[in-house]
Amino acid sequence: MSPEVMIVGVYHLGDTPDLIKVESKDDNDIKQQAMEVVDALSRFNPTKVAVEAVCEDQPRINERYQKYQLDDSNPLKNEIDMIGFPLAEKSGISEISCVDWMGDEDDSTPLNDILHYAKENEPERYQKIMTTLESLQLEFEEFSGLSILEGYKRINEAETIKWGHQIYMELAMIGEKKDYYATSWLTWWYKRNLIIYSNVRRLISSSEDRVLLLIGGGHVHLVKQFLEESGVCTVVEANEYLK
Repeated sequence: MSPEVMIVGVYHLGDTPDLIKVESKDDNDIKQQAMEVVDALSRFNPTKVAVEAVCEDQPRINERYQKYQLDDSNPLKNEIDMIGFPLAEKSGISEISCVDWMGDEDDSTPLNDILHYAKENEPERYQKIMTTLESLQLEFEEFSGLSILEGYKRINEAETIKWGHQIYMELAMIGEKKDYYATSWLTWWYKRNLIIYSNVRRLISSSEDRVLLLIGGGHVHLVKQFLEESGVCTVVEANEYLK
């Protein structure tokens, strides 16, 4: 029996610095809709729930999770509290696993500076990137009219995952000749996803483990690729359960 990992690409339910955003839903709607996602994902019977939070935050998040289990805490408006906590509790999991890493992002060229450089020096490439981003933003805006379950289902479609990753491939082409302007930021982005992969893989301790990872949709392509290439687990499609 092979351990299983399910990567659930999400849009963030609360505030986010991400380029692509979804309009926040009404508080009452979000609680009910989040529980629909929990009910669907609980059928995976996870043994561990991993979330997009840096490892240093694990004590703080698990303190919040313990209060949640005691009905002593109002969950924050994010997918960790509103989906991760009830999913872990329903699955009998004692702690939330934080697997993200931000590290040395400040040492790389900021993404906004990269886009500004492209706008000034490579307008055709800039327009291609912005057209893709605008198309993704329009699609994400449609999610405001969908339930969270339906929106997450759309994010985890193969075409959406592929489409989102292609932006990074276009960013890699910014710069002339030896001036690979975006590569320092992309190196950080790939390093971040490699570390997420490593942290998820470290959660696998037996052949019976079923790890469920809640993470922003932009990470799915790379983390899935790394896990599949490792050969140590079976990667389960989220949309087998988001229904």
